[in-house]
Amino acid sequence: MSTTLEQSSVPLRSTMDSLLTAISAFRNYRALALLGMTFVASVLVGGLLSFMAAKTGMFTFYFLASLLSFIVLFYGVNGVGILLMNDAQGQPDRHSLVDALLLSLYTSHRLLAVVILDFLIVLAVIIAIAIVLLLCKIPVLGPFLFTFVFPASAVILGVLVFSLYLVMLPLAAPAVWSGATVFQVIARINMVIRKHLILVLLSEFVLALITGFAAAIIAMVVVTGSMITSGMSAGIIGIGMDINMMSMMSGQMGGGSGHLIAAFIGGGLLFAVSAVIPSLIWTKGICLIYLNSTRDLDFSQAESQLGSKFDEVRKKAEQARERARELAAQQTSVPTATSSAIIPEAKVVLTCPSCKEVVAEDDAFCGNCGHKLK
Repeated sequence: MSTTLEQSSVPLRSTMDSLLTAISAFRNYRALALLGMTFVASVLVGGLLSFMAAKTGMFTFYFLASLLSFIVLFYGVNGVGILLMNDAQGQPDRHSLVDALLLSLYTSHRLLAVVILDFLIVLAVIIAIAIVLLLCKIPVLGPFLFTFVFPASAVILGVLVFSLYLVMLPLAAPAVWSGATVFQVIARINMVIRKHLILVLLSEFVLALITGFAAAIIAMVVVTGSMITSGMSAGIIGIGMDINMMSMMSGQMGGGSGHLIAAFIGGGLLFAVSAVIPSLIWTKGICLIYLNSTRDLDFSQAESQLGSKFDEVRKKAEQARERARELAAQQTSVPTATSSAIIPEAKVVLTCPSCKEVVAEDDAFCGNCGHKLK
């Protein structure tokens, strides 16, 4: 019994020890530079387009600001994830900064596919529960059914959302960064949830504490410095005492002078730079959690089983498509057969009563024997 407990505690102890190494993520200078440039570029693109929207009154610029900021942030962060995954795997020099960006552009859509798939799963479950809840409106039977439907639905939705958005999505990103396809991501994360759910949750909690502590230290430094600088700016430049870090980031500064606009953009840049180190710690930490939770797992069987299920679904879809084609062909052939059967019955052949020669309907005499027809 003690041997079993000892063996089960080894992965947990190893994971917790490795998570402490996530603090050294800022020493990966390529990842540090790429994430800093990503945050700065995202803030600049969003800030400049938002400024143009405010000046021109065209809300299209707000949409473009959000879209372009997201694109820059998404592909840049995924490039950072690739670099830190290499670092976590003990291969920090595997990809250059440019290679990581190119690889991000080539593979990051897999993560979007996993997100969309998770959303569709949740949507399908919500629709199914909504249908069941509609059945609960039936008189007499409805209240009795709702007694069991309500707790069951709460548990199903809670577990689903919890497992998808607290376990599957955080681990899907490092799975993609390690080179897994969408199919492999689904199979591997499902197996991790079944085998190491508690280990992953505890690891994420510890990582959140480490990241939060680092973010708090940086926030205290930045806020203190911004408050002192705001006071000095008010006295020297004369732009008001309401300039601080929060107002600069939110844009609630009043007025529209050049100094206020500069403070708004500068505050955004300050926020972006201050978020770099906590983001690096979290990203490397989630890579370490993925590697530790998948180290002793054999995914070949899980991937083959999932592949068989996909093949079965594909085969049934093909059968349904072929059946639909057959029914459509039968439907189109029925009128042709019916009309061809009716045409010979409707045709009447006129003959002469005397010589039985074929005559026309408007003939007055038979052209063969001269018999009077009318």
